[in-house]
Amino acid sequence: MKKNRRLRRTQLDRSFIQLKTLNLKTPKKGWIKEVRESLGMSMKDLADRLGTIKQRIERIEKDEVASKVSLETMKKTAEAMNCDFIYFVVPKNSLEETLKDQGLKAAQKILKQVGKTMALEAQTTSTLSQKKLVENLAQEMLLNEDRKIWKEK
Repeated sequence: MKKNRRLRRTQLDRSFIQLKTLNLKTPKKGWIKEVRESLGMSMKDLADRLGTIKQRIERIEKDEVASKVSLETMKKTAEAMNCDFIYFVVPKNSLEETLKDQGLKAAQKILKQVGKTMALEAQTTSTLSQKKLVENLAQEMLLNEDRKIWKEK
C-alpha cells in the first residue's frame, strides 16, 4: 500500500510538471465566454444548444468569473460548444515536497512540546541536535504514514 502511494505521487508529480509547463491562465472573461466568442457563437446560439435562455448564459459566464459555477454546468456548457471540460488541482510544490514539509512541521511541533519539558528540567539540546531530531522524527512519521502529520497546518 505504501509503495503504491509513493509510486502514485511520483506519477502525479510528473504530470503536474507537464501541466505547469503549459502555463495556462484563465482568461479574465472566463473560458466559456472566451471560447464562445472565438467560435463566433452568440449567447442566444449557446442558449439554444443548451436548451435554455440567453440570460442563463450571461449568468453562467458571470458565475464562472466569480468561481461560483458548478462543474456540471461547466461540463454541459463546454459540450454545447463541442469542447471537453477538464479541471485540475495542481499542487504548488511536488506532492513529495508537500509531504516532507508537512512531516517536518508536525515533528517540530511534537519536539517543541518535548523541548519545553526538557528546558524545565535543564536538559536542553543544541540547535544542531534539535534539527537532527526533527528530521529523524519527520522521516519516521513519513515512513510509517503517521496521520499526525496532517494535524499541523
